[in-house]
Amino acid sequence: MSERKKLMLFSHVCNTRSITGAEKLLLFLARKLSLHFDCVIVAPHEGILTKLAEDYGIRVLFYETPMLYTMCDPNEFLNRDAQQLKNHPATAGLVDLLVREAPAYVFVNTCVNIVPAMAAKSRGIPVIWHITEIIRDNAHTEGAVAIVDRYSDWIIGISETAVAPFQGKPAESKVSLLYPSWGDEFHPDQWPAKRLAKRKAWGISADAKVIGYISSFLIAEKGADHFVEAAGLLAKKYPELYFVVIGGEVDRTYYASLKKNAADSGRSSRFLFIDYEKDIEGAYSAMDLVVIPSLLSEGFGMTAMEAMIFGKPVVAYASGGLREILQFTGNERYLVPTGDKEGLTAKISELLELPDALQQVGLENQRRVESIFGSEAYESRLLSILGHILSLSGQTVPMEEALYAFDASPEAPAPLPEPVGPTPARPAGIPLKRRGRRLKRKGLPRRRRRTRFSASRKARRKPGRSRRTVRRGRSRRRRSRRRAAAGRR
Repeated sequence: MSERKKLMLFSHVCNTRSITGAEKLLLFLARKLSLHFDCVIVAPHEGILTKLAEDYGIRVLFYETPMLYTMCDPNEFLNRDAQQLKNHPATAGLVDLLVREAPAYVFVNTCVNIVPAMAAKSRGIPVIWHITEIIRDNAHTEGAVAIVDRYSDWIIGISETAVAPFQGKPAESKVSLLYPSWGDEFHPDQWPAKRLAKRKAWGISADAKVIGYISSFLIAEKGADHFVEAAGLLAKKYPELYFVVIGGEVDRTYYASLKKNAADSGRSSRFLFIDYEKDIEGAYSAMDLVVIPSLLSEGFGMTAMEAMIFGKPVVAYASGGLREILQFTGNERYLVPTGDKEGLTAKISELLELPDALQQVGLENQRRVESIFGSEAYESRLLSILGHILSLSGQTVPMEEALYAFDASPEAPAPLPEPVGPTPARPAGIPLKRRGRRLKRKGLPRRRRRTRFSASRKARRKPGRSRRTVRRGRSRRRRSRRRAAAGRR
């Protein structure tokens, strides 16, 4: 039997407390593709994604590269910044890694993760680019589409919304649609017991109604404040309701405003804020209805799909891929125009008012999501894509090639990513003090040492004056001399 070809899959993030939808999709694909390839996941550092990958027997490497976040929201500096990333130290290091690993294919997750694509194409390695988010439609969208086109041999989108920017462009001929799915990570036979256990842990009775909001992180773009505001109105009307908000705190001010809004409703005892929920099966099982008021144009909406897997009704804003999944599963009536908080509240009330509606809609969602996005449908789409991937030969795009005419205007340049370079995992058992010596032997950059004053400079410093005071005094004297010189002119 011939040896399987190596496929390196590059993740742009690797969170340590929760796992994002993009990370879930990459892991799921790696598990499926491991049946056909020798898969290696490359992540910026250790986290939940890499731990799960290792549990599934997938090899993991650590290498960090800068992201180009303007790929999602293109501007006039996009092409210039992409060109400059070619000269980033991490890019050259990644080329060396690819030479050592010699993969047959490179899989790039998310449109912002362009460095692995450029590095692979410089070696003639075929690139499969996985588009999981929306590239915003504006005057510079074609620039982002052109970058993906130039540095990919095949493009996989997770929804019609995600691949919409490529329609009518030369890249459309190499685009495939692969909707997300799920495997054996869920255990339906345990859900009834998990529901009772989780409610007990939350301090919520078995007969209460629970409305849930789930996100990896609580940010304004995900509409957590819309959920809390709607919940405050519903709590006054339905005394049996409880509201669970699950998501990590990113912005302390925003997080505090959510709790304040809950307190201002006068029903704060019926709100439960959970920073991190490890038992996601228990959380979904304990809920009766899931609300997704995302203000972003979602690439797909993993939370909506997962809620339906657990047999829950879903009310959501009609943003991007969320519209698709609710339409495909016959839930158009529970779509609300993005940002319409009153409409969101009304749709939730509609479900609460109808006898047995929560259970009936939830069971129908479970049946339809299995039919449309289940394993059988996924395997059929994946096999079709595998045929395209195995036929790829790859075309070299030299790193020196100046593909983009970029705007050299110095006005308001877009900030470039901080240099990060390679970040290998710290070898086990090596003391921290010896780490720099070990990295130096491996030819990797060492951490910068903090600048220290020399003994002579310390001696010149007057007693009672800090280093900061000395520096400020020198700066003031320099400015005074410049102003005096300007006056003489």
